[in-house]
Amino acid sequence: MNDDTTLEQPIFLAIPYDQKEQARKAIGQLTDGRSALSYDAQQGLWLAKAGTPHSRIEPWLPKPEQFDTPTHQDPSMELTQVLEAAGFILPEAPLFDGQKHRVATQDDKRGQKSAVYCAYSDGHPAGWYQDHRTHSEPQKWAASFTHSDPLAKLHIKAHQANRRARREIETTKRYQNYAKRCSQAFKLMPPANIDHPYLMKKNVQVFPDVRQDKKGRLVIPLMDENHKVHSLQRISLNGFKCLKKGAQKTDHFFVVGYKPLKDGEPILYAEGYATAASIAEATNRSVVMTVDAGNMPKVAEKLKAHYPNSHHLFLADDDRNNKVNKGIEKAQQAANLTRGTWLCPNFIQEQIEVGLTDFNDLHMSSGLGVVQRQIEYKLQSCCPTQAEKPRAIEYNVIEPEAENIPSFTKTKAANQQLNDQFKPLTKLASSKAVDDKVSATKKVTAQQPKSPLFPEHINQHYLAVDNKYYFSNRPKTLAFIDKGNKLQTKLSHAQVIGDLLSIAKQRNWQEIRLSGTKAFKQQAWLNASVQGMRVRGYRPNEDEIKQLNALKMKEGSKSAMPQEATPINQIESVIDDNKKSLDKTSVLQSAQEFCKALPVEAQQRFLDKVKTKLEIFFKPSTQLPSQSPKQVNPSNTTQHSIYQIKEPQHEQSIEH
Repeated sequence: MNDDTTLEQPIFLAIPYDQKEQARKAIGQLTDGRSALSYDAQQGLWLAKAGTPHSRIEPWLPKPEQFDTPTHQDPSMELTQVLEAAGFILPEAPLFDGQKHRVATQDDKRGQKSAVYCAYSDGHPAGWYQDHRTHSEPQKWAASFTHSDPLAKLHIKAHQANRRARREIETTKRYQNYAKRCSQAFKLMPPANIDHPYLMKKNVQVFPDVRQDKKGRLVIPLMDENHKVHSLQRISLNGFKCLKKGAQKTDHFFVVGYKPLKDGEPILYAEGYATAASIAEATNRSVVMTVDAGNMPKVAEKLKAHYPNSHHLFLADDDRNNKVNKGIEKAQQAANLTRGTWLCPNFIQEQIEVGLTDFNDLHMSSGLGVVQRQIEYKLQSCCPTQAEKPRAIEYNVIEPEAENIPSFTKTKAANQQLNDQFKPLTKLASSKAVDDKVSATKKVTAQQPKSPLFPEHINQHYLAVDNKYYFSNRPKTLAFIDKGNKLQTKLSHAQVIGDLLSIAKQRNWQEIRLSGTKAFKQQAWLNASVQGMRVRGYRPNEDEIKQLNALKMKEGSKSAMPQEATPINQIESVIDDNKKSLDKTSVLQSAQEFCKALPVEAQQRFLDKVKTKLEIFFKPSTQLPSQSPKQVNPSNTTQHSIYQIKEPQHEQSIEH
């Protein structure tokens, strides 16, 4: 090996006590003058720092293969006996490869694998195993033989420490890779459907950041305290749950609710999404979802460091029917770590007999009011200073921008004389629009007797109670509130946002202002911008602008598709309707009245122009112009005459 080669990572050395000074002198210092050796008191070993020349540490590199290993019992056979005694069903001999291996247990049903083991062959074989039904923590194992030679023990110890360090580095890189992939996949997923079968079954709602994949499964992101996605939990239509294989679940969580966690306010914990969603809806507080009971103490220890002034309440599942009540055991452990408290649902005897275990079961059997009373009573008894009733959730709002209101609806006193002069022409110009609006209102009223200010599909998807609108398939869940000049919702779901924007467009809100959560404003900005509405209240980043441009290009390509030509009889009917809506004599009289306010020399020019336009507009047309004979194929005249036409050149407005 080249003498110039240096260590990229620190490495443990097998330096006996009597060779300590010799090793110090031989290994020397780094290029910056620091000592190349340091002592790790936790491991009880000397450590060569990164940057140390490899040639200097060669005599003290651990070499456990130089020492004979006692073979009075094969480690593989010993581990097999231990695992089988714990109820594991092994399809083959244990693998000493440092990887996790899931296997079934004697208590598992067909297809289940509740047990896991991991074994290493680093000098002294060791590992761990766990049955998730009976073991609350991994059970450590090591081969029973021992070495009597102290030097052999030292080499094996240093070798194992180096293998552990390398595994940690490799594991960290693998977790980072999976975290990146999970984050990219999560960003591309749409929000979950409100009527997802699992949500309907559990009677809970979709909270922000809950997504849905192409297979229709709910996707829950597991994040750290900095909101970085590390793993994904998927929930199938039938309730089957799985985590992203290879990604890191430990220490990561998901906050269920509309509010971020805040130091000084109670922090509630629960295991699964349905349980956390029931608690969040009942208490109006955000709930930390830890996926399972085993992860609860690890998440609690991390969040305690970030929110030291908050009281931590752990809402446990009562797994009383299992051999080990893991739900309560882990909740107690987490409470001890954070100096918090724990609580499990208080069921009556009939509910216990049918096997109810968690707060979602309590919600479905007794209602949200019972869930709220049990939890709030616990908070009042253990932390009365933090148990104040939480503030109401601020609504997400879509409202028209004030500048978007047409100016003619608000007349200024300073312009009263000018408005009086233009009043006859205003009446003239608006007469057709008023007639069209009246006829359109009659049509809408016939179709929607409830409200002409709503698109037709709104009354089909929602149930209206005063100005509050509930989902038709979930009558207890509020979708949005209509206050006339603003639309409010607590949800950030794409379907609800799309419906609110369709209402805004129906009311001709060309420019809107958004307020509320970031997720709501981001989705509403994107949808409204695609529809050509001007949006205030949200500043998009570069990635969102690129996404908008891509959607606009996609919509533009769709609109560029050739449209079906309008049949000739339809064009004729439109022209006739336009003529019927205006009367030539009344229009001329209004123009003459308007002329009186103009200078004398301009009156005649104005009237001549009005008469010319009226002659063109009311000119009788019994036949529409068609293509010249040179452009029409005689054999196909009948077939194409309906579509190959030009619209008549006429004006439907009067210039002044």
